[in-house]
Parts: sequence; structure tokens; C-alpha cells
Amino acid sequence: MKTSITELMICTTIIFLFSCSKKQETSANDKRIYFTIPEEDRKILIPVQLNDSVTVNLTFDTGWDQRCIELDSTIFALYPELIPKIIPDTLSAGVAWSNWRLQTLQYNTPISVKTGNTELRYDKVRVRDWKRYMGNDTSDGIFNIPRDDTVNVWELNFEHNYLEIHSVDNFRMPDDCSLFPFYPYLFGVQLPMKLQSSDGDTLTMNPDHYIIDTGMYWDIAVMYQTRELEFFSKKEDAVWIEYLARYYRHYSVEATVFDNFVIDSLRIYTFDYPMEIAGNGHLIGQEFLRHFNVFFDMKNKQLGLQPIKNYKRIVNPFARRFHYASPPDKNRKFIITKIKDDKDYFYLAGLREGDEIVAINGVLSKYFNSWKTREAIFSSDTLYYDIIRNGKPLKIIVPVDKTEERGD
Repeated sequence: MKTSITELMICTTIIFLFSCSKKQETSANDKRIYFTIPEEDRKILIPVQLNDSVTVNLTFDTGWDQRCIELDSTIFALYPELIPKIIPDTLSAGVAWSNWRLQTLQYNTPISVKTGNTELRYDKVRVRDWKRYMGNDTSDGIFNIPRDDTVNVWELNFEHNYLEIHSVDNFRMPDDCSLFPFYPYLFGVQLPMKLQSSDGDTLTMNPDHYIIDTGMYWDIAVMYQTRELEFFSKKEDAVWIEYLARYYRHYSVEATVFDNFVIDSLRIYTFDYPMEIAGNGHLIGQEFLRHFNVFFDMKNKQLGLQPIKNYKRIVNPFARRFHYASPPDKNRKFIITKIKDDKDYFYLAGLREGDEIVAINGVLSKYFNSWKTREAIFSSDTLYYDIIRNGKPLKIIVPVDKTEERGD
């Protein structure tokens, strides 16, 4: 009988200790905020809590305006208690990749944001029709890593899709993590790369820094002012994709990063026209970062990259091939500025560079202000263009080739 009681006490003690251990493990894991990356949008979506009362899904974007959080106007409509008790400023705001702008309310007052167990503070709140502007319903707004955050190390774990914010005082980088000079004010990193194109030509890219932009879902982007653009412009393997009434090209290369890590599926994205991108025209996006678990250490000014093996490229199946570019000019007119070649069905139907697009399928050009609107138009089997050429109105009918390859 004594033996049975003793055994029972031992078993109870073991169960109790195991239970405590599991509670500690669960508590530790509570610091992890799991995110999603929708296939059609490819933005990192993270649940955050506003003012300890409202949970929303926000796009996580290191390239965004620092110390500012932006919310879709429906959030304030649903939760009026979040509205600051001050008079907002009115401004016109957009994104760096587009000339399109929407009227925005800016409240210059702090707002409390909690991600997991970590409380953050942002100095400004912007409110606008975010979902309509971005053309998707998955995100309620956008937030960022405060660049002056010197008390935390932010971990983006792409191996298991979670964000974890560590205290910098008791955090140690993983042993297999490579460290690179990091400039918090620019959100830039110094990172040499050796590239080999499909025809065997090589190129070393080592600018003074790349801007890290998690809201940009591509690998590496080089803007029109960079010296590398001339190298890629001579390559014949470019894939042209429509983007924001314009276009970009991407090239597949093999890349060797920090001397010994080889990426055989890297893409370089090039832009032949000016964009409102700060810095020297070199950007690192999400698809490059997904090869690693990423650690942002603002206090010690270092970026940690820990290689992972199960990288899988996210492809947007709705991306359209490029046919022509028609960005709005300062008068909000949509002028065809470039047509890729004289063999695609838009050119063969009669569209030409210099044409002003007045309407497509009866939708006036002034409503071409969201990706969703453009996607709805171009999903038609036939496109009816109202244009102006040399001051004269014309109508052009374009039968759409539904068999053309989609996806990027």
C-alpha cells in the first residue's frame, strides 16, 4: 500500500512538472505572432491590437513611413472609439510605387499597438480608403518597424511564418546567422552579391546599401538610375509584366550571397522609368528575404540572415503580361507611353504610343484608380477603347487572347 501511494505521488509530481513545463513553453510561444501571405496579394499580414481593444490585420512593411500607422477608413467606422479627439490634418497620400494619391486624414497623436505581448507606440495615425486604393480586402492597413526601436530585435521567421520581437539585452543571434551592416534610418543593408545571367555573363552588385522593403514582394529591384540597368537591358530573356498602368521586367539569375550561399532561382526586377523610391535605387524584397530567417537589430546596427532550406516561391497567378504602359500624367490623362512590340494583339488591334485612353468598356479613365477596377476591366473577352489620337476621337476594339500565359 505504501509503495502504491509513493508511486502515485511520484506520478502526480511528474505530471505537475510536465504541466508547468508546457505552460512555460506556451507562454514563450505567445511571443510569436503568426502571419499569412495571401497568394494573390503576397503582403505579410499580421494581427495587431489597437488601444488594447480592437484587433485588425495589418500589412507589415519595413519600407513604410516610420512611426506612422495607416488604417482603412472602415476601421474607424466600425470602432468609433478609436478616433482621436483632435482635429486631423488633410493630405494627399499614396505609395512610392504609384503616382495615384487619395485624400488622407492624419492624426498627429500617439496610438498604442500591441503585437503578441509586445506594446509599441506610433506617433501618427493616417486614415484613408486603403482597401479600395490597394485593390484588396485582406488588409486593414499598414504598420512598420519603428526605426528608432533600440530595445528590441525583430525576427521575421519565414521558416514557420511568424514574427517574434525579442529584448535586445538578452538576445543572441543564431550560430548559423550571417551578420551585415544595417542602417536603421534608411532601413538599408550592405550586402554584396555575385550574379550570373542565363547567358553566362556575370555581374557583381555591391551598392553602398539596399533598402529593405517587406511590402515589395519581389526579390531584388533596380531602378532606372542604377548602373546595373544597362547590363540587364541587353538580355533577351526578359519577362514583361503589367504593373500600375506601367510595366516591369524580370530576369532569372544565379546569385552567390556573402561568398558562399548560392541562390539558383533569384529574380532581378528592372524599371526603365522614374519611381518615387528613396535611396540609390536598389531594393531587397520579400522573395529574397524568404530564403532566410531575418533579424533586425537597430541598436547594434546589424541585420542577421539565417539560411533556411524549404524556400518556396510565391507566384501571383493573376499577374498579367505587359502589352502597353499608360500612367496618368499631371493632368490625370492616361497616355500610352510604351508598347512592348508590334506583335501583340493590342498593337495589332490599332493602339499606338501617344494615344490618350478616355475609357475602356465604358469605364472612364478617372476611375482607373485601383487594381481591382483594372482587373475587372481586363477580365473581359473583348475590350472597347475610346481614345484620342492627334486631337481626334477613335474607337478601337481589342479581342483578348485568353490563352496567353498568366502569373509572374
